[in-house]
Amino acid sequence: MRVKDLKADRSAAGLPDLSLIVLAEDAAAVAANEQLHRVVARQYLVRVLRAVQRLDEGHRADPALARVRGLLDAMDVDAALHWALRPEVTGWVWRAESGAVEPEPLLRLLARALAYDPDAAPASVRLAAADGPAPVVTGDGPARGDLLLEWASEGDEPAVRLEAADAAAFAARLQEAADLLGREWPEGLAMAARDIRAFAALGGHRGLRPLNFSVHGLRGLVLTSERPAYMLAQTLVHEGTHQRFSGVLDCVALVRNPRATHHSPFVDAERPLGHILHGILSFINDAWAAGRHQQVEEDPVERDRLERYRQEKAGQLLAAEKNLLEVADPTPAGAQLLAGCRAAIARLTGG
Repeated sequence: MRVKDLKADRSAAGLPDLSLIVLAEDAAAVAANEQLHRVVARQYLVRVLRAVQRLDEGHRADPALARVRGLLDAMDVDAALHWALRPEVTGWVWRAESGAVEPEPLLRLLARALAYDPDAAPASVRLAAADGPAPVVTGDGPARGDLLLEWASEGDEPAVRLEAADAAAFAARLQEAADLLGREWPEGLAMAARDIRAFAALGGHRGLRPLNFSVHGLRGLVLTSERPAYMLAQTLVHEGTHQRFSGVLDCVALVRNPRATHHSPFVDAERPLGHILHGILSFINDAWAAGRHQQVEEDPVERDRLERYRQEKAGQLLAAEKNLLEVADPTPAGAQLLAGCRAAIARLTGG
Protein backbone atom coordinates (compact mmCIF):
# COMPACT_ATOMS: atom_id res chain seq x y z
CA MET A 1 0.00 0.00 0.00
CA ARG A 2 1.24 3.44 -0.92
CA VAL A 3 0.02 6.70 0.53
CA LYS A 4 -1.44 7.69 -2.83
CA ASP A 5 -3.52 4.49 -2.75
CA LEU A 6 -4.98 5.51 0.59
CA LYS A 7 -5.68 9.03 -0.66
CA ALA A 8 -7.47 7.61 -3.69
CA ASP A 9 -9.71 5.35 -1.61
CA ARG A 10 -13.01 7.16 -1.08
CA SER A 11 -14.80 4.41 0.84
CA ALA A 12 -13.97 6.08 4.17
CA ALA A 13 -14.83 9.56 2.97
CA GLY A 14 -17.40 10.37 5.64
CA LEU A 15 -19.20 9.26 8.75
CA PRO A 16 -22.64 7.66 8.47
CA ASP A 17 -25.75 9.13 10.08
CA LEU A 18 -24.78 8.57 13.72
CA SER A 19 -28.39 8.08 14.78
CA LEU A 20 -28.19 4.71 12.99
CA ILE A 21 -25.29 3.29 15.00
CA VAL A 22 -26.99 3.61 18.39
CA LEU A 23 -28.95 0.35 18.24
CA ALA A 24 -28.64 -2.62 15.89
CA GLU A 25 -32.27 -2.70 14.80
CA ASP A 26 -31.92 -3.51 11.10
CA ALA A 27 -29.62 -3.88 8.11
CA ALA A 28 -29.27 -0.09 7.80
CA ALA A 29 -27.74 0.05 11.29
CA VAL A 30 -25.32 -2.75 10.48
CA ALA A 31 -24.30 -1.01 7.24
CA ALA A 32 -23.82 2.32 9.05
CA ASN A 33 -21.55 0.62 11.55
CA GLU A 34 -19.50 -0.89 8.72
CA GLN A 35 -18.97 2.62 7.35
CA LEU A 36 -18.08 3.99 10.77
CA HIS A 37 -15.58 1.17 11.25
CA ARG A 38 -13.85 2.04 7.98
CA VAL A 39 -13.65 5.73 8.85
CA VAL A 40 -12.13 4.93 12.26
CA ALA A 41 -9.67 2.50 10.68
CA ARG A 42 -8.53 5.18 8.24
CA GLN A 43 -7.96 7.58 11.11
CA TYR A 44 -5.73 5.07 12.88
CA LEU A 45 -3.84 4.14 9.73
CA VAL A 46 -3.01 7.79 9.13
CA ARG A 47 -1.92 8.12 12.77
CA VAL A 48 0.37 5.09 12.40
CA LEU A 49 1.92 6.52 9.26
CA ARG A 50 2.53 9.87 10.94
CA ALA A 51 4.09 8.26 14.02
CA VAL A 52 6.39 6.14 11.87
CA GLN A 53 7.35 9.17 9.81
CA ARG A 54 8.31 11.10 12.94
CA LEU A 55 10.46 8.24 14.21
CA ASP A 56 12.00 7.73 10.78
CA GLU A 57 13.70 11.12 11.04
CA GLY A 58 16.26 9.82 13.51
CA HIS A 59 15.82 6.04 13.60
CA ARG A 60 15.05 4.92 10.04
CA ALA A 61 17.29 1.86 10.30
CA ASP A 62 15.45 0.52 13.38
CA PRO A 63 14.22 -3.05 12.67
CA ALA A 64 10.72 -2.35 14.02
CA LEU A 65 10.23 0.61 11.69
CA ALA A 66 11.58 -1.41 8.78
CA ARG A 67 9.09 -4.15 9.58
CA VAL A 68 6.15 -1.73 9.67
CA ARG A 69 7.16 -0.33 6.31
CA GLY A 70 7.47 -3.85 4.92
CA LEU A 71 4.09 -4.90 6.29
CA LEU A 72 2.31 -1.89 4.83
CA ASP A 73 4.09 -2.16 1.48
CA ALA A 74 2.78 -5.72 1.14
CA MET A 75 -0.83 -4.79 1.98
CA ASP A 76 -3.62 -3.36 -0.11
CA VAL A 77 -5.75 -0.59 1.41
CA ASP A 78 -8.33 -2.99 2.87
CA ALA A 79 -5.68 -5.10 4.60
CA ALA A 80 -3.91 -1.99 5.91
CA LEU A 81 -7.15 -0.61 7.36
CA HIS A 82 -7.85 -3.96 9.00
CA TRP A 83 -4.34 -4.06 10.50
CA ALA A 84 -4.50 -0.48 11.77
CA LEU A 85 -7.43 -1.28 14.10
CA ARG A 86 -5.75 -4.20 15.84
CA PRO A 87 -5.58 -3.45 19.58
CA GLU A 88 -1.80 -3.67 19.81
CA VAL A 89 -1.49 -1.17 16.95
CA THR A 90 -3.93 1.35 18.43
CA GLY A 91 -2.31 0.91 21.84
CA TRP A 92 1.06 1.78 20.37
CA VAL A 93 -0.38 4.78 18.49
CA TRP A 94 -1.70 6.28 21.71
CA ARG A 95 1.71 5.96 23.34
CA ALA A 96 3.46 7.35 20.26
CA GLU A 97 1.24 10.43 20.41
CA SER A 98 1.45 10.99 24.15
CA GLY A 99 4.81 12.75 24.06
CA ALA A 100 5.72 11.06 27.35
CA VAL A 101 7.71 8.18 25.81
CA GLU A 102 11.18 8.74 24.35
CA PRO A 103 11.93 7.33 20.88
CA GLU A 104 14.07 4.39 22.03
CA PRO A 105 11.49 2.96 24.49
CA LEU A 106 8.77 3.66 21.94
CA LEU A 107 10.63 1.62 19.35
CA ARG A 108 11.01 -1.24 21.82
CA LEU A 109 7.27 -1.11 22.45
CA LEU A 110 6.67 -1.18 18.71
CA ALA A 111 8.82 -4.30 18.38
CA ARG A 112 6.84 -6.00 21.14
CA ALA A 113 3.53 -4.95 19.59
CA LEU A 114 4.60 -6.35 16.21
CA ALA A 115 5.52 -9.64 17.87
CA TYR A 116 1.88 -10.25 18.79
CA ASP A 117 0.33 -12.84 16.49
CA PRO A 118 -3.45 -13.39 16.80
CA ASP A 119 -3.07 -16.68 14.96
CA ALA A 120 -0.87 -17.97 17.80
CA ALA A 121 -3.76 -17.79 20.28
CA PRO A 122 -4.64 -21.22 21.69
CA ALA A 123 -8.36 -20.41 21.48
CA SER A 124 -10.66 -17.99 19.66
CA VAL A 125 -14.32 -17.02 19.34
CA ARG A 126 -16.27 -16.94 16.07
CA LEU A 127 -18.33 -13.75 16.01
CA ALA A 128 -19.63 -14.02 12.44
CA ALA A 129 -17.24 -11.32 11.26
CA ALA A 130 -15.55 -11.45 7.87
CA ASP A 131 -12.35 -10.59 9.72
CA GLY A 132 -12.20 -14.07 11.18
CA PRO A 133 -12.38 -15.31 14.78
CA ALA A 134 -11.48 -13.12 17.76
CA PRO A 135 -8.51 -14.62 19.63
CA VAL A 136 -8.27 -15.02 23.39
CA VAL A 137 -5.21 -13.08 24.52
CA THR A 138 -3.40 -15.24 27.07
CA GLY A 139 -0.27 -13.16 27.64
CA ASP A 140 1.89 -16.28 27.42
CA GLY A 141 4.84 -14.70 25.66
CA PRO A 142 5.17 -11.93 23.04
CA ALA A 143 3.28 -13.78 20.30
CA ARG A 144 0.33 -14.32 22.63
CA GLY A 145 0.00 -10.73 23.68
CA ASP A 146 1.95 -10.20 26.90
CA LEU A 147 2.24 -6.50 26.02
CA LEU A 148 -1.50 -6.24 25.40
CA LEU A 149 -2.25 -7.70 28.82
CA GLU A 150 0.25 -5.32 30.44
CA TRP A 151 -1.48 -2.36 28.83
CA ALA A 152 -4.95 -3.69 29.63
CA SER A 153 -4.00 -4.32 33.27
CA GLU A 154 -2.91 -0.77 34.03
CA GLY A 155 -6.28 -0.06 35.65
CA ASP A 156 -7.95 -1.55 38.72
CA GLU A 157 -8.74 -4.98 37.25
CA PRO A 158 -5.71 -6.93 36.00
CA ALA A 159 -6.27 -9.38 33.18
CA VAL A 160 -5.73 -13.06 33.86
CA ARG A 161 -2.91 -14.93 32.10
CA LEU A 162 -4.38 -18.20 30.89
CA GLU A 163 -2.97 -21.62 30.15
CA ALA A 164 -4.14 -23.15 26.88
CA ALA A 165 -6.81 -25.36 28.48
CA ASP A 166 -8.24 -22.46 30.47
CA ALA A 167 -8.22 -20.26 27.37
CA ALA A 168 -10.19 -22.92 25.50
CA ALA A 169 -12.77 -23.11 28.29
CA PHE A 170 -13.06 -19.31 28.39
CA ALA A 171 -13.49 -19.18 24.61
CA ALA A 172 -16.14 -21.92 24.75
CA ARG A 173 -18.23 -19.88 27.20
CA LEU A 174 -17.94 -16.81 24.99
CA GLN A 175 -18.79 -18.88 21.93
CA GLU A 176 -21.95 -20.09 23.61
CA ALA A 177 -22.88 -16.46 24.24
CA ALA A 178 -22.13 -15.41 20.66
CA ASP A 179 -24.20 -18.27 19.27
CA LEU A 180 -27.10 -17.39 21.57
CA LEU A 181 -26.90 -13.72 20.55
CA GLY A 182 -26.86 -14.72 16.90
CA ARG A 183 -30.11 -16.64 17.37
CA GLU A 184 -31.88 -14.01 19.47
CA TRP A 185 -30.54 -10.79 17.95
CA PRO A 186 -28.52 -11.36 14.75
CA GLU A 187 -28.09 -7.63 14.05
CA GLY A 188 -26.69 -7.16 17.54
CA LEU A 189 -24.13 -9.89 16.91
CA ALA A 190 -23.26 -8.43 13.50
CA MET A 191 -22.43 -5.05 15.02
CA ALA A 192 -20.56 -6.53 17.99
CA ALA A 193 -18.58 -8.72 15.59
CA ARG A 194 -17.42 -5.64 13.71
CA ASP A 195 -16.37 -3.85 16.90
CA ILE A 196 -14.68 -6.67 18.86
CA ARG A 197 -11.29 -8.00 17.74
CA ALA A 198 -9.99 -9.94 20.76
CA PHE A 199 -10.86 -11.07 24.29
CA ALA A 200 -8.97 -11.27 27.56
CA ALA A 201 -10.12 -12.85 30.81
CA LEU A 202 -10.85 -11.18 34.12
CA GLY A 203 -11.19 -13.04 37.41
CA GLY A 204 -14.63 -14.39 38.26
CA HIS A 205 -14.69 -13.12 41.83
CA ARG A 206 -17.92 -11.16 41.28
CA GLY A 207 -19.93 -14.24 40.41
CA LEU A 208 -23.01 -13.23 38.41
CA ARG A 209 -22.34 -9.50 38.79
CA PRO A 210 -20.96 -7.85 35.63
CA LEU A 211 -17.19 -7.56 35.43
CA ASN A 212 -16.22 -6.34 31.99
CA PHE A 213 -14.61 -3.31 30.42
CA SER A 214 -12.84 -1.89 27.39
CA VAL A 215 -9.82 0.41 27.18
CA HIS A 216 -10.20 3.34 24.79
CA GLY A 217 -6.67 3.04 23.44
CA LEU A 218 -6.85 -0.73 22.87
CA ARG A 219 -9.44 -0.76 20.13
CA GLY A 220 -11.34 -4.00 19.81
CA LEU A 221 -10.03 -5.70 22.98
CA VAL A 222 -12.79 -6.70 25.42
CA LEU A 223 -12.01 -7.91 28.93
CA THR A 224 -14.62 -9.90 30.80
CA SER A 225 -15.19 -12.47 33.50
CA GLU A 226 -17.16 -15.65 32.85
CA ARG A 227 -20.91 -15.67 33.46
CA PRO A 228 -23.90 -17.58 32.05
CA ALA A 229 -24.23 -17.34 28.28
CA TYR A 230 -27.17 -14.91 28.13
CA MET A 231 -25.34 -12.54 30.48
CA LEU A 232 -22.22 -12.74 28.34
CA ALA A 233 -24.40 -12.03 25.30
CA GLN A 234 -25.32 -8.76 27.01
CA THR A 235 -21.62 -8.18 27.62
CA LEU A 236 -20.84 -8.63 23.92
CA VAL A 237 -23.21 -5.87 22.82
CA HIS A 238 -22.39 -3.69 25.85
CA GLU A 239 -18.64 -3.73 25.23
CA GLY A 240 -19.03 -3.71 21.47
CA THR A 241 -20.96 -0.46 21.87
CA HIS A 242 -18.20 1.03 24.04
CA GLN A 243 -15.74 0.18 21.27
CA ARG A 244 -18.03 1.71 18.63
CA PHE A 245 -18.53 4.92 20.58
CA SER A 246 -14.80 5.24 21.24
CA GLY A 247 -14.39 5.20 17.47
CA VAL A 248 -16.94 7.98 17.11
CA LEU A 249 -15.07 10.06 19.68
CA ASP A 250 -11.84 9.54 17.75
CA CYS A 251 -13.42 10.99 14.63
CA VAL A 252 -15.69 13.87 15.57
CA ALA A 253 -16.61 16.21 18.42
CA LEU A 254 -20.10 15.52 19.76
CA VAL A 255 -20.49 18.40 22.21
CA ARG A 256 -18.99 21.87 22.29
CA ASN A 257 -18.53 21.68 26.07
CA PRO A 258 -16.75 18.32 26.62
CA ARG A 259 -15.42 19.38 30.04
CA ALA A 260 -18.93 19.77 31.42
CA THR A 261 -20.07 17.18 33.94
CA HIS A 262 -23.33 15.90 35.39
CA HIS A 263 -24.51 13.05 37.59
CA SER A 264 -24.32 9.61 35.98
CA PRO A 265 -26.98 7.24 37.33
CA PHE A 266 -24.98 4.28 36.03
CA VAL A 267 -22.16 4.82 38.56
CA ASP A 268 -23.98 7.20 40.94
CA ALA A 269 -21.25 9.83 40.58
CA GLU A 270 -20.39 13.00 38.70
CA ARG A 271 -18.97 12.21 35.27
CA PRO A 272 -17.94 14.09 32.07
CA LEU A 273 -20.51 14.14 29.30
CA GLY A 274 -18.55 11.65 27.21
CA HIS A 275 -18.67 9.11 30.05
CA ILE A 276 -22.41 9.60 30.42
CA LEU A 277 -22.89 9.05 26.69
CA HIS A 278 -20.77 5.90 26.90
CA GLY A 279 -23.15 4.63 29.57
CA ILE A 280 -26.28 5.57 27.66
CA LEU A 281 -25.20 3.85 24.47
CA SER A 282 -23.87 0.69 26.10
CA PHE A 283 -26.86 0.17 28.38
CA ILE A 284 -29.33 0.79 25.55
CA ASN A 285 -27.84 -2.24 23.82
CA ASP A 286 -27.37 -4.19 27.05
CA ALA A 287 -31.03 -3.75 28.01
CA TRP A 288 -32.17 -4.56 24.48
CA ALA A 289 -30.24 -7.85 24.56
CA ALA A 290 -31.79 -8.64 27.95
CA GLY A 291 -35.24 -8.03 26.50
CA ARG A 292 -34.56 -10.32 23.55
CA HIS A 293 -33.56 -13.13 25.89
CA GLN A 294 -36.49 -12.48 28.20
CA GLN A 295 -38.82 -13.28 25.31
CA VAL A 296 -37.49 -16.84 25.06
CA GLU A 297 -36.41 -17.58 28.65
CA GLU A 298 -38.46 -20.47 30.06
CA ASP A 299 -37.46 -20.16 33.72
CA PRO A 300 -39.93 -17.76 35.45
CA VAL A 301 -37.31 -16.80 38.05
CA GLU A 302 -34.90 -15.73 35.33
CA ARG A 303 -37.67 -13.92 33.43
CA ASP A 304 -38.46 -11.93 36.57
CA ARG A 305 -34.78 -11.16 37.09
CA LEU A 306 -34.46 -9.94 33.52
CA GLU A 307 -37.58 -7.78 33.88
CA ARG A 308 -36.21 -6.16 37.04
CA TYR A 309 -32.92 -5.55 35.27
CA ARG A 310 -34.60 -3.98 32.25
CA GLN A 311 -36.73 -1.73 34.46
CA GLU A 312 -33.67 -0.65 36.44
CA LYS A 313 -31.74 0.22 33.28
CA ALA A 314 -34.75 1.96 31.74
CA GLY A 315 -34.94 4.25 34.76
CA GLN A 316 -31.22 4.96 34.63
CA LEU A 317 -31.36 5.67 30.91
CA LEU A 318 -34.20 8.16 31.31
CA ALA A 319 -32.33 9.92 34.12
CA ALA A 320 -29.07 9.95 32.18
CA GLU A 321 -30.79 11.32 29.07
CA LYS A 322 -32.39 14.11 31.13
CA ASN A 323 -29.12 15.00 32.84
CA LEU A 324 -27.16 15.01 29.60
CA LEU A 325 -29.64 17.23 27.79
CA GLU A 326 -29.61 19.72 30.68
CA VAL A 327 -25.97 20.64 30.06
CA ALA A 328 -24.83 19.31 26.67
CA ASP A 329 -24.25 21.71 23.78
CA PRO A 330 -24.28 19.23 20.90
CA THR A 331 -22.54 19.65 17.57
CA PRO A 332 -24.45 18.56 14.44
CA ALA A 333 -22.91 15.08 14.75
CA GLY A 334 -23.81 15.02 18.43
CA ALA A 335 -27.39 16.00 17.62
CA GLN A 336 -27.61 13.01 15.27
CA LEU A 337 -26.33 10.66 17.94
CA LEU A 338 -28.63 12.09 20.62
CA ALA A 339 -31.62 11.73 18.31
CA GLY A 340 -30.78 8.05 17.94
CA CYS A 341 -30.42 7.70 21.71
CA ARG A 342 -33.76 9.38 22.40
CA ALA A 343 -35.53 7.14 19.89
CA ALA A 344 -33.93 3.98 21.33
CA ILE A 345 -34.71 4.93 24.92
CA ALA A 346 -38.30 5.63 23.92
CA ARG A 347 -38.48 2.15 22.39
CA LEU A 348 -37.07 0.59 25.56
CA THR A 349 -39.30 2.50 27.96
CA GLY A 350 -42.50 2.56 25.93
CA GLY A 351 -42.30 6.32 25.67
